[in-house]
Amino acid sequence: MKRIICCFLVLLLVMLGASPALAQLPGDFVDVQGHWAEKDIAVMSNLGLMSGIGEDGRENKVFAPGNTVNRAQLASVLQRILELDFGKLRFAKQPQAGDYYRDVDNQAWYADAVMLCAINQVFDSGDNFYPERAVTRIEVARAVYRGINAKGLNIPMIMLMPCYQDMKGLSQEDTNALVFTSNTGLMKGDNQYWRPHDTVTRAELARVMHGLIRLIAVTESNNGREYSLAPGHTLNLMLNSNPTTGYRWTASYDEEMLALVGKDYQTDTQSGNLVGQGGRDFWRFKALKAGSTEIKMTYARSWESVQPLKTFTLKVMITPEQVK
Repeated sequence: MKRIICCFLVLLLVMLGASPALAQLPGDFVDVQGHWAEKDIAVMSNLGLMSGIGEDGRENKVFAPGNTVNRAQLASVLQRILELDFGKLRFAKQPQAGDYYRDVDNQAWYADAVMLCAINQVFDSGDNFYPERAVTRIEVARAVYRGINAKGLNIPMIMLMPCYQDMKGLSQEDTNALVFTSNTGLMKGDNQYWRPHDTVTRAELARVMHGLIRLIAVTESNNGREYSLAPGHTLNLMLNSNPTTGYRWTASYDEEMLALVGKDYQTDTQSGNLVGQGGRDFWRFKALKAGSTEIKMTYARSWESVQPLKTFTLKVMITPEQVK
């Protein structure tokens, strides 16, 4: 009987110890509890990649998941994730958004993101950017597709031509963008329709960008390898985890070289945080200065004085030129 009680207490401690990570709220937004994109919004908020729109009359933080996304918002979120830069281009003077679009104020909150998107040809060139215009699904797919190509990222995907009934009439580039986002799972269709001209809500954008983070993140397959990035840029790390069993990842890194700017944990399914159900831990590190350092991760139970169940190491090379 004592043994049964002891086992029960250990299990209770494990569940209580895991609860802070499992009970993370998506930015404490009052309007996303129970929403179908709640976990996606949580990741984007806790990693510092999307924020709310303000507060309601009761000082509750609001995300507005049903609001449509405009071009300025898309450029800003995509820039935060992909960290587009000048690449090999050199300029006699610092470029500004107004050099590319006459309707973008150089002091606007989204100006730098629009400028970097313009340099990397993420959006079509023209006299105007139309920052307040709502974006469609095909515009989001095209921007993601162009951004990934601009970064030179090699993302594996299934080689399959999807068959949606509303693909006809799309340009070759838009067809390629649709195929890429569909085959990578970023933007799937439903009932044989992809709906390329439907506008995109903030919740839908959170889901797409959460998927993009998962695609470009460093994972356990990179254990023991090197990763290069430039000062000021970030590294996204995603590791399999199951805190309901008592095991947790602990990070060790040089805080003079790297700063932890975001962290999140999400279960694999939408059915809740059940005992034994695994998920993913996310970390977002920012490179502070040039040099080399190492991230060391251990996966263990805090109360056990034994070797960790798993370890993960990544040598980080921080160089002026970003090389992926």
